[in-house]
Amino acid sequence: MYKKYFRLFVFGTLFLITSSVYAQKGFRIAISVGPTLGDSSEYFLYTLQADFQYLWSVSDDIYIGATAGALVFLGEGNNADDSGGLFSSIPDVFIPIAMASRVKLSELFYIGLDIGYALNANGFGDSDGSFIDEETGGFFFRPLFAYKVKEKLDLALSYTSISENGYNSSSINLGVNFRF
Repeated sequence: MYKKYFRLFVFGTLFLITSSVYAQKGFRIAISVGPTLGDSSEYFLYTLQADFQYLWSVSDDIYIGATAGALVFLGEGNNADDSGGLFSSIPDVFIPIAMASRVKLSELFYIGLDIGYALNANGFGDSDGSFIDEETGGFFFRPLFAYKVKEKLDLALSYTSISENGYNSSSINLGVNFRF
């Protein structure tokens, strides 16, 4: 039953994103970088994140939509055999698919929240023959605060958390959002 709802969520979110790519008014691209926190800081030093978003205006100050992208945990860390060094850890790659919301606080500031599921790209095609199971991702949660630098450019500070079976991959990111 879990797989049924998960697939429905993934396909529904992808439909929302792909059906609105050609209507570019609410289309955004976000790129960010930041240090790791929580359990992931034992193995990784920093994260790189890129997202594609499409937001619809519910009112003058509230926007909702969908987002999908890639989140990569990189950097100096320890492998399972305790060998260390720069880029010694195998990168942890996630593909977050989420519902997005943004609320304008003023003409220059807004807050947001993305909630969804992050697929762990390192876990696809496991030996049990399944493509996706409970071990290939976790709950995705990202609150953010942003400042409008220019008409089509924002500076954003966000916290990203992915919870998977007792392990939390998290980071604080600083990035830019491009609006089209």
